[in-house]
Parts: sequence; structure tokens; C-alpha cells
Amino acid sequence: MLKNILVLLLSSVIFVLLWFAGLEKIYANVLVFFANVILAILCTSTSLNLMVQEGELVIIVTTVLKGVQGTFPQKLQSLLLPTVILLSWLPVLFLHLTRRSAILQSLKNAGVFFLLQILFMLILSSYYHSAVSRYLFYLFIEAFYIMAIIIIIKDALKYPYIWKQS
Repeated sequence: MLKNILVLLLSSVIFVLLWFAGLEKIYANVLVFFANVILAILCTSTSLNLMVQEGELVIIVTTVLKGVQGTFPQKLQSLLLPTVILLSWLPVLFLHLTRRSAILQSLKNAGVFFLLQILFMLILSSYYHSAVSRYLFYLFIEAFYIMAIIIIIKDALKYPYIWKQS
């Protein structure tokens, strides 16, 4: 168990350093790209752009409201930073599972989390178009920390031997 804690702490430090060294911006660009691909398929007049304002990553949503094009910003800290929690957990899986199982479980975890973040971006893009979108936006905005923890708890329940003392 001590080994798990040390790996978790070390991977957390490494991913935080990488995150603030530029991984955050790369990941945000990937999210924006995929959200824009989906928005283009849906033929909406809405698009997302990534900008840095006052040292923080901000999504700029450009959309048409009542026939007039408008923009509004949304800071991304509460959307992006929980990704570090999930990434920090993945090396622990590689300690206890076979390589194949660890890769598959990591891809499932990251994939679900990524899809939820894309869904959030789509909800953000329709914020001013729907009361349901506004409700879901406020429901999701701070929930990504909880979602990352739920994924970790799910893995701990699925693989209980990870935390058994040897």
C-alpha cells in the first residue's frame, strides 16, 4: 500500500508539473478541436476558440443569438485540472494489472472522462439557447473533480487487491 501511495504522489507531482508546463494547453486544444468537429457536424452557427486571458485558459464561445453574432468567455480551470487527478491514478493501475488490462482500463477511464468533457463543451456552446443547457452547465461546472474521484473509486472496487497490504 505504501508503494501505491508513493507512486500516486510521484505521478501527481509529475503530471502537475507537465500540466502547467504546457500539457494543459495541448489538452484544451484537443477538447476544443473535437467539440468544434461535433458542432460542425450538427451544422450549428456556434464555434469554440481557446484564448489566454490574464494568464488563464478561456474558451470563447461564438454563437448567433437572436440573429446577432455574439461571444462569451468561460474559464477552463474547473474543467481541465481534474484531468490531472485521473492521469495521476493511471500509473497505479500499471503496478497491479497486466499491461494489456492496465492499458484497456486506462483507455476506458480516460475515454469516458474525455467524452464527458466534450459533452460539457457542447452544453457550454448552447448555454444561451436553452434553459436545459444552462441547468446542465451548472450541474457539470464543478463536477469534474467528483467524476475523476468516482472513476478512481470504481477502479478500486473493481480491483480490490490494488489496496490490499502485502
